[in-house]
Amino acid sequence: MKGLLILPYTSIEKEKILNLVEKFDLIIGVDGGCNILYEYNIIPDLIIGDFDTINTDILEYYKNKNIDILKLEVEKDLTDGEASILEGLKRGCTELLLCAPSFFLETDHLLGNIFLLSKYNNCSIINENELIRLIEPSKIFFNKKIGTKISLVPLEKSELIISGMKYNGHFKVKMGDSLTLRNEIIEEKSEITLLSGKMLVIQGLKVNSMI
Repeated sequence: MKGLLILPYTSIEKEKILNLVEKFDLIIGVDGGCNILYEYNIIPDLIIGDFDTINTDILEYYKNKNIDILKLEVEKDLTDGEASILEGLKRGCTELLLCAPSFFLETDHLLGNIFLLSKYNNCSIINENELIRLIEPSKIFFNKKIGTKISLVPLEKSELIISGMKYNGHFKVKMGDSLTLRNEIIEEKSEITLLSGKMLVIQGLKVNSMI
């Protein structure tokens, strides 16, 4: 089962959100993410959060729709985002996609969400510009348009082979290295083989992406 989590302040365009909703089995509105769901006339399966960012009228609207609502304490040991991941897993999701903004005023939320991927390896993040996922040793094939930007961010000492991109080769990198950032697909068939380590893959969703 696939779960779609709508986080507060996501700026993904309406048509993309609506298309995503059609492909997922469980829709979770995370606190202020429900403001977007309401604007787009989407009824979630679950609402979760401490409700510090959701519009109170919207919360009341969903209560009247008998939507499953899980209220969290304001003082807690995890973010609303992580709580929603745990709830999605609890409800049987084997794949989770977090719809999030591409930037935050608070760096802790930005990094916190990204590093959740290292804790829950069946999760990915999407924003209006890019898809972010974590990979461990495996081979990944890209069937994307020529010109698609791909960045690889090492979270630990890693070894990988890249082919079908502007910068191909056998690379050894460690956390903090920028060698594998800002690559670009130049062949119809491209791939990344991660031999060891752990890396974030950041894929531009537009050919003219700046990543």
